[in-house]
Amino acid sequence: MTSEKMVLKVQKPANPWEFYINTCLDDRLQPAVRHLFCSIRSAHLFHNGSVMLGELHNYGTLLNAVNIYRTLSDKVMPQPLILYFTVCILHMVEQLHSVHVIHADIKPDNFMLGDRFLENKCFDSDSVDHGLVLIDLGQSIDMQLFPEGTAFTARCLTSGFQCTEMLSGKPWTYQTDYFGIAGTVYCMLFGTYMQVINEGGVWKTNGVFRRNPHSDLWLEFFDTLLNVPDWGSLPSLRSLRCRLTSVLQQNYSSKLATMKSRLVIKLLENLRAARR
Repeated sequence: MTSEKMVLKVQKPANPWEFYINTCLDDRLQPAVRHLFCSIRSAHLFHNGSVMLGELHNYGTLLNAVNIYRTLSDKVMPQPLILYFTVCILHMVEQLHSVHVIHADIKPDNFMLGDRFLENKCFDSDSVDHGLVLIDLGQSIDMQLFPEGTAFTARCLTSGFQCTEMLSGKPWTYQTDYFGIAGTVYCMLFGTYMQVINEGGVWKTNGVFRRNPHSDLWLEFFDTLLNVPDWGSLPSLRSLRCRLTSVLQQNYSSKLATMKSRLVIKLLENLRAARR
């Protein structure tokens, strides 16, 4: 018997691929970072569906957190938290790409908040105890299954989640995750989903950053992620992370704990309300 909280994921038709990617992460990731991604303990596959047993992260998603702030006076998440979550997300995707896996479905509702988020008191940029967990590996791509130099030309069926390479007919690999990071951060900044436009061959978001205290930083951030020269010239997520970490530490190191505590209270209130 165990007191561990688990969740059952039921899918029709069956999705054995998600379990395969899960085993890849088990084998390739360092144990110290494995908890940053959803873990499937067992999979039960049938001719018409599948049931997977995984960990429960029951404080909602990053999208839930964004929606909490939409109901408050400022309407959007505070800058310190956005910077902090962005640093965490960049680090997570770095880890995933280092073991040759493309998530291919990065969005705010695929980042869960678990018990670690409530308990964590360390805001170091390299800390892996932040409590964000990237879930839903069912669309992921194992690049180790393809010859070196392979790129893709397929397009995602959901128009709002097509990366700029898909929109312009260019080959892509890890760029789809770069686009997903950009879309997730945009959602935290504006409380809405990102749309992109092409102006003179340069991809931009539809967001207006004039009132943002770090407008130059964010404009450079989105320009870097949306305008990757080609699949063989990927920008460094680590470099982006270091830049954001520097701004976070210089401006908000004393405010982050308070901001995070307020969000924890809101998440707990939401959880209690949902159980009534």
